[in-house]
Amino acid sequence: MDREIGEMRRVLERQFKATITDWPELIKLFSCEALEAGAHWIRAGQRRDVFFYIAQGLLRIYYIDQNGKELNEGFYDERMMLGPVASFVSDAPCPFYIQALEPTTLWVASYPRFHTFAMDKPDILNFEITFMQNLFYSNAKRDAKRLLSSGEQRYRWFCREYGHLLERLPQYQIASFLGMTPVSLSRLRKQVQISSASRIP
Repeated sequence: MDREIGEMRRVLERQFKATITDWPELIKLFSCEALEAGAHWIRAGQRRDVFFYIAQGLLRIYYIDQNGKELNEGFYDERMMLGPVASFVSDAPCPFYIQALEPTTLWVASYPRFHTFAMDKPDILNFEITFMQNLFYSNAKRDAKRLLSSGEQRYRWFCREYGHLLERLPQYQIASFLGMTPVSLSRLRKQVQISSASRIP
């Protein structure tokens, strides 16, 4: 556990370009939660005013449409921070589900307690602001790519951005994220492989 906490500090300071001088006090705000594969951390309609750091495992965020179809919004793995930010900032129920796809270990903190703790600590406050900015920026960038790109462009982008997850995710989960059927994804993968092979001299 001490190793996880030490790695968490190094990762967060590197990602958010901040030296967290009050780390011993800050880490007291976090507690460890374990999820089995398939377990939900939150369901649509629930409220949790917390965020978390993924120490181990793989999560997905998904919605369920009016026809009962699951639509993947994103995948999140080790060394990432996440939480229903828009929900607890607006004091509204969470509109999506967060589910573990693998056995997962999280370090979870209350956002209100974290915010209060950060108010008179510039390095922690900067960390909080950067976390919010990065989360909204990455979401906007991902949504634009998925809305404005062709199927092949989306698949090639996924391979670049999420290539490390290709062996950890079932094809139907990737297909849902890319907005296509598993059959269409299989066909597209073959086309991309043929296209790539034809370019090899």
